[in-house]
Amino acid sequence: MKTDVFPLTYFKNIWTPRIIFKKRHELNWFQLILVLFFLTSILMVPVSLNFLKMETYPIEESYPDTLALVDESVVAAFQAAINEDGVLVTDPGSQVVKENGVVSITNSDSIIKENLKAENALIFSDNELYLKNKGVPVSDVRYTKDFNPSQLNSVKDMKAAISRQWFFQNRVYVIGSLLLLVFSILFVSTILIVLGSAVFLYLTRKNSFSSIKTYKESVNLILNALGIPSLLVLISGFIQFDVVVMLTIQSIGLALMILAVFYTTRFNDKVPVKNNRKATGGKTND
Repeated sequence: MKTDVFPLTYFKNIWTPRIIFKKRHELNWFQLILVLFFLTSILMVPVSLNFLKMETYPIEESYPDTLALVDESVVAAFQAAINEDGVLVTDPGSQVVKENGVVSITNSDSIIKENLKAENALIFSDNELYLKNKGVPVSDVRYTKDFNPSQLNSVKDMKAAISRQWFFQNRVYVIGSLLLLVFSILFVSTILIVLGSAVFLYLTRKNSFSSIKTYKESVNLILNALGIPSLLVLISGFIQFDVVVMLTIQSIGLALMILAVFYTTRFNDKVPVKNNRKATGGKTND
């Protein structure tokens, strides 16, 4: 198998400081962009696994007025509608009318339609619940098999149960949106780190000791140096998931790799492998 083709060449060029510096000419701009996406995708692996473990999602921001309808009077009416077997009885049902909306327990289509005309509404029927919030489309959520009305004994429990039921029906949308949001944040963060760091390397071209001549070389070098830190972030994300910690490890790792590259090469192609002091004017033993 050929190992001198992209993307295999990138993986060959990230393991030692000298190779990281020497192979700074390898990639074109299109390949550099692909590497940026790849490094961001590495960070997304622990993020994705963490999101897949989610069992609920707070919906107060999406349905603030609807959940504000839930108080002790609603909990009391809900508990009164539960029979001895713990089943929610929707016939004849009950209703709690408030100034900013209505909460009802019913299985009547006509009553459901009427209540949904209110500015805000929370409706419990036999098999599903309806959420209506001003300015937000009505959401009808089917109960999961483990939905147990008899356990909703407090305002906190009821809000948590509603959020959980809504999340299970909208799981794909929620997780997809969160992943897209986090990917965008990580991608922009990685771009800023790479392009910003590359500027400082590019400025060394003004010194006679530096062999870095173009900005693309600087970007390529930074991406080479970012390979190992990104792999360390991947491992740390499996151990303890925290986006801030992950970005911190990546930034510190990159700084250490650049220092190692400078110590080994002095950013000069002519520095010997076993003696890198000549290029910087250091004394050498005869």
